[in-house]
Amino acid sequence: MRVQFALIWAAVLVAGLNARAARAAEWRYCLAIAPSQHAVYMSAPFPNDTPMETLEAAFAHALDRARVEHDAVQCPRGSQESIATMRLQAMQYNRASGNKIVEFDWQP
Repeated sequence: MRVQFALIWAAVLVAGLNARAARAAEWRYCLAIAPSQHAVYMSAPFPNDTPMETLEAAFAHALDRARVEHDAVQCPRGSQESIATMRLQAMQYNRASGNKIVEFDWQP
């Protein structure tokens, strides 16, 4: 049921962000593992053409401000559809590995 909810949520999110897609060629989401909490912090997908290093630093800074101890940040890029799929796969993998998924409310 969680997977179905995640798929429905991703479809709604992708549909809602279609208007912003025209402005950016790439889509991204950011994530960071917090090993001490057995958690993965993830942003929602977003269209963006900012350099990856800049986005990763900004997401890390937001986690630091929230006092979240974390490992390196990653902000994969791809098409709107591939990012939605990658994000769901990352969620499934981390849940199977015993990590909880924390939706981190962050926009670049």
